[in-house]
Amino acid sequence: MIQIRSICLSAHLDSFCRELGRRLGDDFEFVYLDYPGEMRQKIGWRSEASYRNTYDDEEARKRSCDCEVLIVMEREFDIIEKRLKSGKTTFYMAERWLKPIRIHLPFRVSIVLPGILRMLSPRYCRMTRRFASFMDDPNFRILPIGIHAARDLIRLQRLVRGDILCFFKTPNIKVERKLGGTIEGYPRMRLWAYFVEPSSLEEPRREETPVGGLKILWCGRMIDWKRVDVLITAVKRLRSEQYPTARNAELLLIGEGPELAKLQRLAKGCDFMRFEGYKKQDEVRELMRKADVYVMPSNAEEGWGAAVADASSEGCPVISTWEAGSSATLLPEENLYHASSVTELTQKLLEVCKHGAKCPEMSDWSGVKAAKIFLDMIR
Repeated sequence: MIQIRSICLSAHLDSFCRELGRRLGDDFEFVYLDYPGEMRQKIGWRSEASYRNTYDDEEARKRSCDCEVLIVMEREFDIIEKRLKSGKTTFYMAERWLKPIRIHLPFRVSIVLPGILRMLSPRYCRMTRRFASFMDDPNFRILPIGIHAARDLIRLQRLVRGDILCFFKTPNIKVERKLGGTIEGYPRMRLWAYFVEPSSLEEPRREETPVGGLKILWCGRMIDWKRVDVLITAVKRLRSEQYPTARNAELLLIGEGPELAKLQRLAKGCDFMRFEGYKKQDEVRELMRKADVYVMPSNAEEGWGAAVADASSEGCPVISTWEAGSSATLLPEENLYHASSVTELTQKLLEVCKHGAKCPEMSDWSGVKAAKIFLDMIR
């Protein structure tokens, strides 16, 4: 049996789990740790699944310890430790461990500190040491969700082993940028991702060079680290460029959040910017099909960023930041810029106006392909 343990049923893993369920039947099981519906409803994930799934209880936990292969997505070290002592194959599917630390101060002020400062906490340091010991076990495998997640884990392991330089900089490692890609020096670590449903269209690709005014789209929750303010300012600058597609650019912003009023003030008087509230996922995907470019301006607090894959699946080119997990993993380098740089983003959008932008082939990162790669790994 193969079991996955995670906080709750996730739309980001649904296609992967569905394919495992199709191939393995009752020999596949998804165990969720959250009460049914509670967290899923808060963050918009699915509340049902076509594959075998159950809420975590004593029996499910026993199966977690006894099954042939386990994928664990939470830091359930007791289960991992017990399995490794029994020589059982255990995968840890990990997001970033070293996302920046945001500290909220009075009067709506916040400061952001480097994630490596977590190591100054004795509790975090002990947890990291315990995890690093697992990484030496031949039965322990890691599926980091994106390139940044892989580098974080390698950085922590090297730091635990005494490489003090890793406290000050991320190690430069070679990563094969494909699903299941190898990571130099770490044969039991493979590059992984979250997955999205494919486009409902048979042929989602469109012409690469925009015609008329550039139609720009952004969707999400309007919070400070999404840096929507950078996008609004960049579009204002883009409109001053002496190039027809740039001069007539339009921006559509989908979503709400605590930054909404501030962003509306920033866009005041700009009739080429339109704010609309939250929309259902199928409506968002339809808007992505119609847009010329999707922009994700998030900083390093964006651990993944599913919108990059959503838009790319619809054939919509994406311009995004180096710092976000999904864009650094999925997009070609020419589609990336450094977070918070209005100048770089403006230049990238101008290049899209003139020459279009590349759109990655998302079938290479599909849940169906991931299931096949995973089964090949464990064989």
